Amino acid sequence: MSNITINNKNATIELTKTFSKNAAKYGSPAYMELQNARKDYPAYRVVTVAKKAAKPEYKGLTFEYMKKYIALHDDENKTIMAKFLDLRGESEEAKAIGALSAGYIEIKAWFFEQYPEIVKFHTDREAILKDAVAKQAAKKAA
Repeated sequence: MSNITINNKNATIELTKTFSKNAAKYGSPAYMELQNARKDYPAYRVVTVAKKAAKPEYKGLTFEYMKKYIALHDDENKTIMAKFLDLRGESEEAKAIGALSAGYIEIKAWFFEQYPEIVKFHTDREAILKDAVAKQAAKKAA
């Protein structure tokens, strides 16, 4: 897998950060690979692209967690739990017809639609952690 991407739309030769650092060493294999790309695309600019920020991970967001959360936050008629059990293929009706569970990604999206506070919590937590890491890095740099 190459660490060089030719972006014809922007007329750029894009490098990953690590590859760019390695290509800066004269005579290295990365340097030679970059020079070959520059020969093939002499009018293109060479740019280093940063890795896109990771989407928040929802560690611990299992079906069991969802079931417990719904049990604590469901309405009086338990309609959300009934829908969840249908989606999981665990309701009496679903069992009677042999329905399988929907996929995790679909159920997770449905769960977030029902409980947007979960998404807000994880987004806020990611921001707090990112800020703390940045402050710690600034302290080390000082």
